[in-house]
Amino acid sequence: MTYGPGAKALLAGVAFAASLVGPWAGSALARTNYAVVVGVTEYPQLPRSTWLVGPRNDALMVRDYLLNQSRVPFEPANVAVLADEVEGGREPTLASIVETLDAMAQKAEAGDFLYLQFSGHGFQQTAADPSTETDGLDEIFLPKDTGRWVDRTKGMPNVLVDDAVGAAIERIRDKGAFVWVVFDSCHSGTATRAAPGDDVQERKIDPEMVGMPAEILYEGGSTRDVLAREAPVETGPTTAASTRKGGMVAFFAAQTNETTPEMPLPKGAEGAAKYGLFTHTIFSRLSENPSVTYRQLAEGVLQHYASINRTSTTPLFEGDLDTPVFGLEMDEFIPQWPVKLAGSGVTIAGGLLNGLVPGTRLAVMEKAGDTLDKAIGFLEVKSADNFSSRLVMAPAPEEPEAAAVEAALAPAEPQATSLRVKTLGDLPAGAYARLVETSFDFTLTVARPAPSESHPERVAMVNEMLDDLAADESRPMRIALVEPGAAADLRLAVIAEAEVENAPIGASTLPTLWFLPESGELSLEEGRRPPSITMESNDVDAIGDAIGQYLLRIYRATNLARIGQGSDYGPQEVDITFTLRRQGTGEEMPIETTSLSVGQPGDRVHVKATNNSGAAVDINVLYIGSDYSITFMGQERLQPSATFEDEFIEFTEGAYGKELMVAVASEVVPLKATLDLSYLEQAGLRSMTRGPAPRSVADLFDAMGAAMDTRAAKPSSSRAEKRQRGSVTIFPVRTIPRS
Repeated sequence: MTYGPGAKALLAGVAFAASLVGPWAGSALARTNYAVVVGVTEYPQLPRSTWLVGPRNDALMVRDYLLNQSRVPFEPANVAVLADEVEGGREPTLASIVETLDAMAQKAEAGDFLYLQFSGHGFQQTAADPSTETDGLDEIFLPKDTGRWVDRTKGMPNVLVDDAVGAAIERIRDKGAFVWVVFDSCHSGTATRAAPGDDVQERKIDPEMVGMPAEILYEGGSTRDVLAREAPVETGPTTAASTRKGGMVAFFAAQTNETTPEMPLPKGAEGAAKYGLFTHTIFSRLSENPSVTYRQLAEGVLQHYASINRTSTTPLFEGDLDTPVFGLEMDEFIPQWPVKLAGSGVTIAGGLLNGLVPGTRLAVMEKAGDTLDKAIGFLEVKSADNFSSRLVMAPAPEEPEAAAVEAALAPAEPQATSLRVKTLGDLPAGAYARLVETSFDFTLTVARPAPSESHPERVAMVNEMLDDLAADESRPMRIALVEPGAAADLRLAVIAEAEVENAPIGASTLPTLWFLPESGELSLEEGRRPPSITMESNDVDAIGDAIGQYLLRIYRATNLARIGQGSDYGPQEVDITFTLRRQGTGEEMPIETTSLSVGQPGDRVHVKATNNSGAAVDINVLYIGSDYSITFMGQERLQPSATFEDEFIEFTEGAYGKELMVAVASEVVPLKATLDLSYLEQAGLRSMTRGPAPRSVADLFDAMGAAMDTRAAKPSSSRAEKRQRGSVTIFPVRTIPRS
């Protein structure tokens, strides 16, 4: 499904008014929790090429989480699944979806909670009432029995129209229930897939697939203003009557002219099933820490997309985002699970979605409330699925030298309990397995270029150069080469501009090496053109040196975004905000972590940082360009309660596209100089012819820049010893030429 820059989309007529709700007063235990989970994989009346795999798996995963993992109770009778071949589920036809939504509207009462999930294809068609849509198009979700397009007045039979979804949600909210709706669907994109992704399918419908003339969508698209927001969150005085209306949060997988994919997940896992990337990321982040607000969850989703170089898709989030997910009380979450003996191993109810990949280390805790220094043994993940893991015994981790120095300087503390669990038979009843470290993989996975009939010699040349680069241990980066189409952070393609679909007249016929994002998409539009090297000459050394420089810069920019998942400050402890100021008009608007702001040349960005943490904090601001440039904007040391304000950024002419502002906060270590990340600065890419485990966010930057280890780890928040805290917050922005 597509959604505009501020998108009302499928929720036409729904008021996202945080002020109408106030604090959600309903007790998470006293209320009734409902869910409607729709996953459409088969479309019998549409071409087989439109069929999907992931939506059914999305539905099963969501149901499993709600019934077995959620910290709020969902009864099986209150979780309706509409997906094919699901035990106890219904077919996801239009009638079934409408009937189920109507039933929920009748059952819901004040204080109740409703989760809605729509996985499948979305599309657009001419609006039944053009006056309700700024572009004259209705957003629609395609149930299983959707038929081919008829004409402008009748559209496509059996589709779920935005107005109908919005009306159903409003009926539920009018009863006083809170609604969280997730749309893992999209409409279409305009870029060409130039590098294969063998197991990746975009949830995308092209007009010809349903018999619709393409110009209908183009007419609507031409009326959109990328600088406009269609449905900003309303604010205003709260009245006694309005507080009875239930709140709402909506998560959208993609914006207008973007696609959202399904793929085997987790990436690289043997035998992984296909899921929607959006749904899988949401529930992975939620499994890792359920004690978050919707805004924090949304930030985690966007940071993950940045960390895997998914630049072609930007999810959108609207509504009461500062409400805790599922209405839970905000408390410290400790990632630990009761252990259960199973034959020659141990099982726990935490798995891949909790970040427990094979090799992950966990400490054995005799009591749930014990601090980590009281660990009585260690376990390691042998195998895992979404929500469970099998563990085996593991040796105690070696403490790095830095830890020994820190311990010597720290005040005396009780001695750690001696490790007494040396075999599975030593495990005491009621023991817990607690996650010890969160891993960061600094390897850049690069997919080789696919074979080319037009340029076979150039493809062979590139592959030989890649082999040399991967084997060169003197370079400050770690790259892993995979075959074309395999899961990768970066995809390479050898193709001439003239060979790209919809290439302009006069496009170059020279063989060109393209550095493409995870999606493999290539667009020649201004502002969306990826970096490239035109291999006009046979100068192997020059071309090899250029490829090495490109990969190093992409490596650093990608890993900087990857570190963004490593934050351990509480909400508002370090408050950093960015404000966009328009050139000429002086109009100001906040840049949010959960939405894609649009900047043009001449616009400026104002930053404000306040330290409420109780200890001094170093602030660094960096800017990651769409060309993989890293610009150091400045730094400041903030004492407790201090505030810093400045204009750090002005957008300039040049490269355009999706870019990231990165705010880094690091707790000050006594007698240590201000953290200075200016050494990460690097020029962007333009089209051209030819150690030990880190213990803090600051250390992670050092590890990334020096490529010390293939993997690095940041201790989890459950560690007992004093350590340096830090956070990395990413603010996405889209830059476009000034019209």
